[in-house]
Amino acid sequence: MFAPGNRWRDSGILVLLIAALVILIWWLNEPITDVLDAAEDVRGWIISFGPLAPLAYVTFFAAQILIAPLPGSFLSVLGGYLFGFGAGLLLSLLGLSIGATLAILIGRKLGRPILERFFEHAELIRWERKLRLRSPLLWFVVFLFPLPDLAIYIAGLGTTPIRQLIPAVLLGRSIGILIGSTLGTATAHLPAWFVLGQWALFLALAGLVYRYQRPLRYHLLVNLRRSRRMTRGFLKTPLSSPAE
Repeated sequence: MFAPGNRWRDSGILVLLIAALVILIWWLNEPITDVLDAAEDVRGWIISFGPLAPLAYVTFFAAQILIAPLPGSFLSVLGGYLFGFGAGLLLSLLGLSIGATLAILIGRKLGRPILERFFEHAELIRWERKLRLRSPLLWFVVFLFPLPDLAIYIAGLGTTPIRQLIPAVLLGRSIGILIGSTLGTATAHLPAWFVLGQWALFLALAGLVYRYQRPLRYHLLVNLRRSRRMTRGFLKTPLSSPAE
């Protein structure tokens, strides 16, 4: 890794890397502790419902989209951890469908005045400028990447037809829920060393996706549009008759 003959320089780089790691751990200690504490509270609350725990989970998942006390990606991990992959994924998707549909309908039917009571005016303006989209394909691509739940309300404020907007948002968010349910299930059943490696790999990939989300979003959108044009062209091409 290091070139020979540069021991002082290599030692200095190693010390700096260790110092940076220590600072990073110290800096993240408080927010990580807060998240873990909140996770344990939610887990205990859901388990306390006994046989009604799935209903409590779906209700909480839908409610967190509307009032956003916890990130939905965390809840999908919790769903996989508590209920297993299949049931956790199904319950998370059900909660997503209820919460996202209600958020879109609130944005569409009640408009900005109701949102300004719960969100800061500057924050609303900032997200409205970022998300001036009309195509359901654009909304699908946008929601493939991490966004605050306020973006769902903003989507409802737009002019995209509801019957196209809701499936686009749900499909986009479902990819993250699928990943979260997989991680949660693996965390509950696999050895500790594998879980640690899994989370390290996931966080590294998530960091790269977050860092390069704009070019990734652009290339994905271009390829989806190209595929859609090719499909339309194929469907519109008349079939040759036997005589030809």
